[in-house]
Amino acid sequence: MALAPGARPLTTLIFAILLTGCGQPAGQAPAQQKLTLPGSNTPRTPAADLDAFRSYLGLTAYTSLSNAAQQAQQFDQRLSAFLHQPDATHLVQAQSAWRQAYDAYLNSLIYAYLPINDPIEWRQKGIGYQATLALLDSWPIEGGYIDHVPGYPYSGIVNDLTLELSERNLLEQHGFSDPSYASLGYHALEFMLWGANGDRDASDFIARENTAPVVIASEGSAAEPENNLNNQAAAASSQVQNHNRRRHYLQLLSNQLLEHLHRLLRRWEPSNGYYAGLLEKTPGNQAMLATLMASQSLLSKELLDRRMASNSSEFSNTGMDDIVAIINGLKLLLSGQEHGQGIMAIIADTQLTQDWQQQFALLDQSISDWQEQGMANAELNQKVRLQLIQLLSLLEKTAESFDLRLPRSDELSSR
Repeated sequence: MALAPGARPLTTLIFAILLTGCGQPAGQAPAQQKLTLPGSNTPRTPAADLDAFRSYLGLTAYTSLSNAAQQAQQFDQRLSAFLHQPDATHLVQAQSAWRQAYDAYLNSLIYAYLPINDPIEWRQKGIGYQATLALLDSWPIEGGYIDHVPGYPYSGIVNDLTLELSERNLLEQHGFSDPSYASLGYHALEFMLWGANGDRDASDFIARENTAPVVIASEGSAAEPENNLNNQAAAASSQVQNHNRRRHYLQLLSNQLLEHLHRLLRRWEPSNGYYAGLLEKTPGNQAMLATLMASQSLLSKELLDRRMASNSSEFSNTGMDDIVAIINGLKLLLSGQEHGQGIMAIIADTQLTQDWQQQFALLDQSISDWQEQGMANAELNQKVRLQLIQLLSLLEKTAESFDLRLPRSDELSSR
């Protein structure tokens, strides 16, 4: 997900928050520097209101990611209960907890679109914002890279006995030769809980040793071609194996998910988080512009280009819930329902505020209708798509009300 290029010329008013630091001891965040941002017209909105919004932006980013981490922790507890008693009831509870955890993460996705460039040290170590997002939310993914799929009962990492299951190895396997070869993140967990066709059997996670006299090598191993053919024929009639590895892998996935969420959460911590500190040094009108640009990219790239075109949670068949969760996160940031300092609270044009409220109400109704009919309903898909485009138009009007200008669609596509 490429979201934050370098600064653009002032005439386009496209900027990046430049985070740089050098010569820092290993493991420490680079020293914070004052932000270098292009200027903009003096806004009609009082500076105090814009500064209040900037503080609100940092607070909601932290609280949103905090909620994502809390929901992931509750999911982890449900997983533990399921592994302790792997039956159908506990599997459904774990699946429900996964959905709640992923919803909470998607509520926070808007903040990932803020134009932030990490320090070079973090990018080199693969712990920058975008690299961390790839560890959390890669999709679409190949389920057969992880575990058994129909016709291949011994495929994937779970069944590759030559691969030691460890955090380090899972990191190395993630996106090894293609982004769809994901070994970590929400959707790897989704596949583990639902299986390829949404019919995962809880018995796959019973703690037991293999029952087959010989566990067949996974597809793509270094075994001889002739042996592979014999293996596949035998595998077609074999029972699922490697239960203990499957259990261990599930635990590692959840542990890594929590670790990567907490990495982002620490950086947004109001008292000493790196991102929070940089935001606090940003002029209020530039924080507003960054938020409007992030909203524009979220609607255009994440929703219209990606989520509306594909079932992003294909194994659980809940991609529509993904769309709702992302929109709810955007709505909270714009409306300020939680802390009263959202963008709508400081828009001087009351008609524009009413337009936002009306458009969100229409969108909610359309999505509700779409959920009843299912994602395959092309007419309702198009209706929701057009209403999301209307939100893009309202963003442009909102920027104008603050004497700011958002990039044009062709500028946005080049970012």
